[in-house]
Amino acid sequence: MKTPICSFDAKTGILCTKCESKLKSGHLTPGDIEASMKLTKLAEENNTIDKFTLNGAYKIDQDLVMVLPSSDISIIRSDENLMKKIQKEFNNHVWFIENGATEKRFIENLLYPTKIYSLNLIWLPDGNKLTKIVISENKSKNKPSEEKLKKIAHKLKDIELLIDYIKK
Repeated sequence: MKTPICSFDAKTGILCTKCESKLKSGHLTPGDIEASMKLTKLAEENNTIDKFTLNGAYKIDQDLVMVLPSSDISIIRSDENLMKKIQKEFNNHVWFIENGATEKRFIENLLYPTKIYSLNLIWLPDGNKLTKIVISENKSKNKPSEEKLKKIAHKLKDIELLIDYIKK
């Protein structure tokens, strides 16, 4: 398992001076540390997770956004039990975003499994831009709030989302 912090730190739960200084300088986030430690704990019981590479993680409110290679995300999404184990370990919603994803791919990852019908950029007169997406109306009880989606997109990629819905 590759993580942003040392493997020894991830196993022991105590940061070495090198990782501590990276945290203080902003090269590591508290999300990086939490995700590294919890995924390392899961990797001890699960060989699939042990092969993952965690590129980064961000704590947004109570949720966690993990940045992983697309191959690792595919494995997680194809194995419902693995997804449940990860969600249970973090005790909250966990979002999986591809490392190095374009804005479009980032939004697709963020909204997974919701289908995106259109994605358009709107340039405002003041030079700012909005990203307008049209998605199907999600009536699921566990669906993330529109505000949470907007907050994650803004914090991670500086994307201002405008969300419209199509009724099925």
